[in-house]
Amino acid sequence: MHRTHIWIASGALALSCLVLPGSMGAQELHNYAIGVFGGIGGSFDVEPDAGLDNEALQLSFSMVTSSRTLFVARVGELDFTSEGFALFSEADLTYLTLGGEYRSRRSFYDSGLYFALGGYRLEGITSAGLEDEDTALGLAIGSTADFPINRWLSIQAELSGHFTDLDDAQFFGMLHIGASVKF
Repeated sequence: MHRTHIWIASGALALSCLVLPGSMGAQELHNYAIGVFGGIGGSFDVEPDAGLDNEALQLSFSMVTSSRTLFVARVGELDFTSEGFALFSEADLTYLTLGGEYRSRRSFYDSGLYFALGGYRLEGITSAGLEDEDTALGLAIGSTADFPINRWLSIQAELSGHFTDLDDAQFFGMLHIGASVKF
């Protein structure tokens, strides 16, 4: 390679390093976010009723795919140990959802709607003292509100509904509130 080609390639690389981050920043202020959430939830169709005030935890990872559109992976757990769940004396619902979220800007927050496909596992101890589990695929739909604190931190709230084909319950609802770090 000639020295001229090296200088041209080096100049093009330097120029792209200066120009591309500015053009990418014009679309969104961040490309990724990680969120940690706590909340409550339960099932709408389980007998006996386990209530909607069971503890819930969720972690999320989001990636900007285009302006105002995100790919989001959510992993979480809904804890039914205090009241029991269906035929279980103690139970946990764990899930992983993958989906798209569309956001629109409001005056002081971003409003979002998402649709996701997921895997759900209900496991616990039956009233007879035996361990049991049930696994199924499902769908999730939700609404989010993202309140920015600064360029890299925001408070987020999320209301979601989940439809699964588990044996003991098919409909779950959750409300999460937490923090999201953007980078």
